[in-house]
Amino acid sequence: MNLSLLDWGIVILAIVALRVFSLSTKRYMQGVADFLSANRSAGRYLLTIATQMGGVGVVTFVGAFEMIYSAGLPPKWWELMGIPSGVIILLTGWVYYRFRETRAMTMAQFFEMRYSRNFRVFAGILCWISGILNFGIFPAVSARFIMYFCGLPEAFSIPGLPFDIPTFPALMLFDLGLSVSFVTMGGQVSVMVTDCVQGIFCAIAFVVVSASLVLLVSWDQIAQALAMAPEKASMIHPFKTSQVEDFNFFYFAIAVFGSFYGYMSWQGSQGFFSSAKSPHEQKMGGIIGVWRWIPQALVMLIMPLAALAIMKLPEFAAQAEAVNQSLKTIPNEYVQGQMRVPLAMAQILPIGIKGLLAATMLFVSFTTHDTYLHSWGSIFIQDVVMPLRKKQLTPDQHIRLLRASVIGVAVFAFLFSLWYPMGQKILFFFAITGTIWLGGSGAVIIGGLYWRRGTTAGAYCALTVGAVLGVAGLVVPQFWQAHYGRPFPINGQVLWFIAMLSAIAVYVGVSLVTGRGKPPFNLEKMLHRGPYRLPGDEREVYEAPRSLWLKVTGITPEFNRTDRILAVALVAYHGLYFLWFLVFSLINIVYPVSDAVWLKYWWFDIRLKLAISIPAIVWFTIGGVLDIRRLFQTLKTLPRDASDDGMVREPVVTTPECSRGEDIPVTVTAATEQGKPDRS
Repeated sequence: MNLSLLDWGIVILAIVALRVFSLSTKRYMQGVADFLSANRSAGRYLLTIATQMGGVGVVTFVGAFEMIYSAGLPPKWWELMGIPSGVIILLTGWVYYRFRETRAMTMAQFFEMRYSRNFRVFAGILCWISGILNFGIFPAVSARFIMYFCGLPEAFSIPGLPFDIPTFPALMLFDLGLSVSFVTMGGQVSVMVTDCVQGIFCAIAFVVVSASLVLLVSWDQIAQALAMAPEKASMIHPFKTSQVEDFNFFYFAIAVFGSFYGYMSWQGSQGFFSSAKSPHEQKMGGIIGVWRWIPQALVMLIMPLAALAIMKLPEFAAQAEAVNQSLKTIPNEYVQGQMRVPLAMAQILPIGIKGLLAATMLFVSFTTHDTYLHSWGSIFIQDVVMPLRKKQLTPDQHIRLLRASVIGVAVFAFLFSLWYPMGQKILFFFAITGTIWLGGSGAVIIGGLYWRRGTTAGAYCALTVGAVLGVAGLVVPQFWQAHYGRPFPINGQVLWFIAMLSAIAVYVGVSLVTGRGKPPFNLEKMLHRGPYRLPGDEREVYEAPRSLWLKVTGITPEFNRTDRILAVALVAYHGLYFLWFLVFSLINIVYPVSDAVWLKYWWFDIRLKLAISIPAIVWFTIGGVLDIRRLFQTLKTLPRDASDDGMVREPVVTTPECSRGEDIPVTVTAATEQGKPDRS
């Protein structure tokens, strides 16, 4: 085994401490709203730490390792293209602010408010199928990482048993079992709090591991390894990558468009979308999350760079040989690519740091698995089963059904991970399985929140087009490979782009045709604005900011002085980075810069992020601990509403259409009085 007794002690102590802490959350889960959304009581620090941990698992790390190990540093340059869209999303509250205003607990509940109950069920089924297929490989990748990094044997024996137990499925059972216990015990309360605690621990570990690798593998050695790439497939210079087929400029250009189009479409962490105590707190969680992300992004970059040097340079020949010997025992070439970096880390990291990384990767796995189990389990019950039931459940019955669904999702993920043979890189698997839902969902969400003329027919057609193209992306490449003997020429990323454009065109076109002559949708009522504000709504009523600066930064009267400073800091930090991207890109187009200059930039960027990470950790640790305490205080005294269960009730009432002064029929929720015109 690769771990010492000290390393195993760190791992075991971390898991025991986490389990003991998780037990304290059980008493705060007292109703369906607690299970689904922590009764909408989360503060910004708790929200951003837990959300980031829940959305980035071992599978995400390994996917990033594949990208950096095969393409080097140029992908990090092209990622800077996404800065403007990211800043716009965070500061304007694009999609997530309006979604939080609806008070919906799941995206499909919003679809029922905006479109129809039948569409909610249709969307719920589609989202759930796409999600569990996407989630299906998570346990396998996590278990393999732990297995190969720790140097565990293929099987182990237990005294008294006449047979050996395979290590791979045993690790998956342990991982999924602990994650299921977090979810079933306290729902979103337990998921969010334990993810936050693990996030605080992991942020510290990320910096320690990154600093250790920088000391163990020098930048000169990393630069030497990067320079071994072919001339037109440079791993240093972003403008010398014409022979790079996968992670090139177009991959990231599509990703930028998709981040804006599909923001909040992916429902793997949907519980966090409705957990904030106010829309403004949700917005601030996104703004400050930029700083919390830096340590995580740093370790995801440094680990594969160090592994590349270990595998390429003669001074690390002994370590590279040990890695290659382990890789020979893995028959699947894609799994070999996924495990190369973990095996290299096992050879280079010292005692203590190795145990810290093992505990961190286990925590990263737990946080993503419990988040996804909660999301896909809740979506199946809330958006498929419950809308089809005629008899209303009691809160206890409802929670038992949610728990059973969570267990069912875990069983599926376990079996899928055992069965599915990895046939492509992880990020492309994500793109293809995600396209089933993401191809059409962005048009439906954006159109539903921002466009009064969107219709149910347009929404059906948009989701159908996206789903058809997504399924085609799974099936056609297999037949193509079998028939022609070569890979399908369109990868998952390009297929996703085609699906997005097709869905937008279909949604707009069909909505204009089917909505002709009908009254526009009452967005004000669905968003609880104006005369439809709910009692206790703390949002300030304000006019659009007159100052151009306030419009650019997205600052509204809801921002206090600290909030304004944070927003300005975000704009300044990202603005300087994007300006650098534009200027340096232009310089390289006119007068190509040498690899040596690029290496100096990359080394400066790594050191800058390492320096920022330390104060960021202190800041978020304090904020996260205070937010957990506030959450417990709120949930201890908060009155529960049994009707606040994520369902839209059916009575029809008449209310004035804000924009036209007409009376139109709407449906209303019992708990939140949310309405929609009958436009199906």
